[in-house]
Formats: sequence, C-alpha cells, structure tokens
Amino acid sequence: MKGKAILLVDDDKRELEVLHRAVKGLGFSSVLAVDSADNAWAVMRSKPVDCVICAYEMGEMSGIALLKILRRENQFFDMPFFLTDGAFTKVKVIKAGQSGVTGLFVSPFDPSVIKEKLTTAMGRPMEPVVHKAQKSYDQACELIKKKAYDQALNIFDTLVRQRENPEYYYNIGYIKTAQGKHPEAIEAFYKATQLDRLFAKAYEEMGRVYKLMGDLEKAEKYMQLAAEVYMDTDKIGAAESVLNELLESGMDSLNVFNTLGVLYRKKGDTEESLKQYKKALRVHPDEPYIYYNIGRLYLDMKDMANAREYFQGALKKDSGFEEARQVIKAIDLGMI
Repeated sequence: MKGKAILLVDDDKRELEVLHRAVKGLGFSSVLAVDSADNAWAVMRSKPVDCVICAYEMGEMSGIALLKILRRENQFFDMPFFLTDGAFTKVKVIKAGQSGVTGLFVSPFDPSVIKEKLTTAMGRPMEPVVHKAQKSYDQACELIKKKAYDQALNIFDTLVRQRENPEYYYNIGYIKTAQGKHPEAIEAFYKATQLDRLFAKAYEEMGRVYKLMGDLEKAEKYMQLAAEVYMDTDKIGAAESVLNELLESGMDSLNVFNTLGVLYRKKGDTEESLKQYKKALRVHPDEPYIYYNIGRLYLDMKDMANAREYFQGALKKDSGFEEARQVIKAIDLGMI
C-alpha cells in the first residue's frame, strides 16, 4: 500500500472528509481529495495517481462521466476506478459496469471493505482471457512493425473472431446484477469492457494495415467496425477519432458520414449531426435510411415540418419503408 497515490473525488464536502479519513487510515502514502471531476482530471494530468475513488452522483460532472473519459485514455484504461453511492440500483450497477468500473463502495463506508478491494485491485494480475487477447494484439502489432502484414492480419482476424467473448461476459454481468450479486456483476463487466477495447483496437489496426496494403475498401470496413464497437460501448470520443481518420484518408463514403451523423446525434450536437447526414445524402442521394435519419433528427429538434418532409423523402426512395410511413402518420395525428 505504501508508495501508492489515491485520488478521492466528491462534491459533498462531508462525504469527502469521511472517505478521506477512512482511506488515510489504511496506510497509503498519498491521499489527494478534490471536489469535482474537473479538478480530478487536472490532478491526473499533472501528478501520478494509482487509483480513483469517486462519487457516482455529482453536480457539474458525474463520477460515471469522469470514468468514461478516463477509460478512453490508454494511460488510464486499466487504472483501478471505484464509484461510491448511498445505494446502488440495478441501473447504476449496469451503467458503471458497462463503463469499466473496477468496483463499488456503498456509504457509510466500511474501511475493511475498502482495504480489501483496493489491495486486490492494485495487486491483481490481468485476467487470463484478457491476457490472451492482449498477447495476440501485441504480437500482431510487432508484425506490423516488421511489415509482415499478412501474418499480422491473420492474428487480428483470429482475435476478432472471438467477438462473442465480450457479449458472454456482459450477459453474466446482467444476470448477476439481476440476482443482486453486484461484485460478481462488476467483475464480469470489467472483463467485457477490456475485451471490447482490445477488439476495437484490433479492428483499427486491421484498417490501417489494409490502408498500407492499398486496399481502401477493407480499410474502411474495419475502421468502421472499430467505430461501431466504440459507439456501442459509449466511447464517443474514440469513435469520432476513428471516423475522422477515415475522412482524412479521403474515404468520403456513405457509411462514414452516416455514422458521424449518428455519433453527433448521440452527443446531442444536432447541428453537426445534420451536417454529416446531409454530406452522406450528397454522396448517396437515393439511400432512404439517410432521409429517415434526418427525419428523426428533426423530430429531436421539434421541427415537425422538416421531419415530415424527410420521412416522406424516405418513402419516395423506398415505398415499402414502413417505419417512415408510421412516423408520418403519427405526425399527422399529432401523436408526436
């Protein structure tokens, strides 16, 4: 425990003081305490931190939001991160697990539980299933450096064919949460998020290898898959980075613009989302799903006239587009 730095984050001063006393009494050489996620991020960019314990609920930025930001950074992806709360509901457990939390602490805090979980987390070796996937990924990356592209692609391909592994652990997490077995649920979710990250990175590297080999179609396919994995796991920043890399490579395709539209819509940036959808429409003016997506965006903006116009456009391109027909009907009836 000596030599380890723990960062505590909570905008409730009383809770922060209680947690600080509990952790300080465990023998850590450095225990830092800050009152916001912004201040936590500033500390982590300037000082070495070995573990974060953060309140789930906070005013300006929640603990779960800070966790998601850190898990997008390679240097912080494996760092132990615990969330605290007075009562973890099933929804909170699932959201925390899907974001890659290491564990949960329920207040009022039990110092013996904190000590046990921190000691385990900071001394725990990588899970065997994750270690195996990481080893394959590292091996393939070394082959890329040697320009042994075909061999690297074979290893990546074998790795991503195990795509069911994260889903398997996610399902265990959901089941354990439903059973009220939260520590076991978090353990399963943690494995799933680590594997998801490795598979997304493998797709990214496959895309870059195909680009080096001059196969731009496959390059786009695998970078797109990486972006989709990132978006599925709510790593919006990582997805945006991959998609912009595709655009910088000159791949101005339907899928890239359409996916960027979906991404910005999830971020709540309707203006940028609309811009990307309309770029997709210029590339493929006969694709009904783009009209449909723009219609949905206008629904979000409460602009029923434009929404109806684009849903109607989807129907003109595909007269069997039943979802578009139903939304137009709902608009006309004043149901939305």
